[in-house]
Parts: sequence; structure tokens; C-alpha cells
Amino acid sequence: MEPYLLRRRKEELSFLVVRFLGAYVRFEGISRDFREIAAEAGGFGGSGLFSRVRDLEKIVFDIKEKGHFLFRGPGGGALAGAAAGGAGAAAGAGGADPQNAAAAGEPSPGYQELERILVAGPKKTDKTKARRLLAELRRSLVDRSLDASIGMAFHMFLILRESLYQLEVYAPRYGGELAQAERIEHLARRVGFELGDEAAHELELIRQTVQHGQGVATYVQELAKRSLERCQALFQETAKLLRLSLEEAVGNEVLVLNLLRERETVERVYGQGAAEEILAHMFRRQGDRGATGFQKALAFVRRRCGNSEGVGE
Repeated sequence: MEPYLLRRRKEELSFLVVRFLGAYVRFEGISRDFREIAAEAGGFGGSGLFSRVRDLEKIVFDIKEKGHFLFRGPGGGALAGAAAGGAGAAAGAGGADPQNAAAAGEPSPGYQELERILVAGPKKTDKTKARRLLAELRRSLVDRSLDASIGMAFHMFLILRESLYQLEVYAPRYGGELAQAERIEHLARRVGFELGDEAAHELELIRQTVQHGQGVATYVQELAKRSLERCQALFQETAKLLRLSLEEAVGNEVLVLNLLRERETVERVYGQGAAEEILAHMFRRQGDRGATGFQKALAFVRRRCGNSEGVGE
């Protein structure tokens, strides 16, 4: 892989990870507030959830585009392999790209090579190659799954955004209009004002139309709830897949630097102590045996970047 492309892929992966972790935390806040408002049954008017989802949707779109570059673009595939600073595992056996094979609906060349090894019989060298091929196939599958999960999350966000717009803007209007129609009828009866058949018919049509709108609002709230739940599931699934890639990206100094800087966010997504666990796994074969993952990562960043500003001690 060309040096400039490898460097860009390192940077894009780092940006994707940082933006995803931040988006995950922001979405958790939106999800919590949505459930609280729904439980209070006071309506979503003035909640501000629509604007928050709209702003987050822009970030998810950016993540999706970075994912397309990493998983589908030049040298795409095998995120962990490219992140480690090598030529990338996507080439698979014989230099073929398993991502392209999958896109074409064909089996990955790696599977074909594994079949050839099995048919040929057990040999020590072939066992080593088989393990390597299995690792490459797993990385390729993780890449494709990440690409699909991020893309689906973005499209679910579109549904969630439009549902919240309906709930914040239209649903409150329906309630107000129905109340006004009923008030007019009440006043007319109280003062003895005869509306006449045509006016009474118009009021009835208004009531029916508003009730229809309220029915739509009820459906939209259920749709928003289901979209929210699916988005949350996709965020969680993507976080798990991304961690698999993070733990193998030991050669990506840009990513390691940002993981050090974003340790608090990492732990908000993966749980207390997760930052150290991820770094320790990344550097399990490097550095002093008695050093922590953080210490190894910090030494690596200082050696490769010459810049450890903002990572703490």
C-alpha cells in the first residue's frame, strides 16, 4: 500500500473511532430522555429531541462515509491489518480481495485456499497458513459487518429523526385543534347559538380529521420507539465489532494516541477499566512485561509520534 494511503487510512480509522465513541455517548442520552418523556405521557412538544437527533445524524453520516473509505475504498478491507501498518490482510490468498469477492456474491478466495490445504493433508507449514487465513477471513468479516451496521444505523436515524419531527411539531397541534373545536361547540350550546347543519358538519369533519392525526401520532410514537431500540442495538453491535479491530490496531500510532486521549469516553462505552483492557491487549506482545497497557501505549506514542499532549499520566 502506498505510504500516503496507509497514513490516510490510519487517520480515517482514528477519526471514525473517536466520532463513533462520542456519538454512542450522545445517543445514550437521547435514548434515556426519550424514554423518560414517553413514560410521563406529556407529549414531545418542546423536548428538543428532534434537533439533537438531527445533529447526531450528521455525525453518523460522516462515520458512514469514513467507513466506506476504510472498508470499500482503495486498499479497503481488513481494517485491523491496515491499521497495524502492514499491507492489510484483505489481499487474502493469492492477492485477491475478499471484500470484492463478497460484494460480487462469490466465496472469498481464503475459503478456497483453506479447502485446498485440508484436501492436501496436514503439514506443519500448512497449519500455520491455515491459522493465518482464518484470521484474515475473520478480519474481513468484521470489516463487512462494521460497514453494514454503521450504514443501517444511519438509515434508522433518518426514520427516528422524521418520527421525532412529527411528534414535536404536528402531534401537539392536533391536541390543540381538537380542544378548540370542542370549546366552540361548548360555547355555542351555552349561549344558545344555533350553528346550523353546515357548521355542525364542518365541526364534525374537523374532529374526525384531528382524531385521524392523533392516531397517526400514536403510530409515529411507536415507530420512533422501535427505531430508537434498533439504533441502540446497532450502536451496541457496532461497538463490539469495533473493539475487535481496536485490539489489533497496535501499529496505528494515530489511533493509539486518540485512545489515550479519549480514555474516559472509551470507558463510558465499554465499561470501567475497558481502556486499560483494550490497550493491554493491543500491546500484549510489546514493551516491558511488568508495564500496564497504558504505559506501553504511552511509550509507543512518544516513540512514534513525539507527541503525547493531552494523554495524562
